[in-house]
Amino acid sequence: MSSPGRFIVFEGLDGAGTTTQARLLAERLQKQGRTVHQAHQPSEGSVGQLIRQILAGRAATTQADGKLGVVDERVMALLFAADRLDHLVSQIEPRLARGEDVLLDRYTLSSLAYQGSSVSHEFINQANRFARRPDLTLFLYVPAAVALERVRSRGAKLERYETPQQLALVEREYSRLVGTLASVVSIDGTRPIAEVAEMCHAALQQQLG
Repeated sequence: MSSPGRFIVFEGLDGAGTTTQARLLAERLQKQGRTVHQAHQPSEGSVGQLIRQILAGRAATTQADGKLGVVDERVMALLFAADRLDHLVSQIEPRLARGEDVLLDRYTLSSLAYQGSSVSHEFINQANRFARRPDLTLFLYVPAAVALERVRSRGAKLERYETPQQLALVEREYSRLVGTLASVVSIDGTRPIAEVAEMCHAALQQQLG
């Protein structure tokens, strides 16, 4: 029977480099002979697709006066939790059970950071109570101003949370959370990409062997 895979999560602001670092760590683990599945949340599932449309401003809620309005943050928190559970049951847990490592770009900490400035953490934690605990969470710390500059340099249209005010709030929430969670390793995401990759791999070795 194969040993269970390792569940590794990358967290950080938009522009922190989570996608890049997850890919680099996946490549490194594959070279070591491990089977790795790289994924992200929101997922590619039906709930995840709806979230992506809302984030990009292509879907909204209809108000009593018939006008389109912003989807409430509590609804966003519940949508993220629903997508997370669907993704976990359909994709992540079966892979872990057959010995694959799963590297995930964003998880429960994102909900607490992104919706947590306006929605109680108790509400978010309750919505995510069935979410499996990661074996390791790597938080890439990048200041909000740097993150926004990186996002803008991509040239794509800015999404729901990609404003200076929103990112500053999210940075504050992340900082509060990361300081209280022993299972989260904070890494300086402002360093050169190769250096950050080395720090991520070193943290993995130290925490999970």
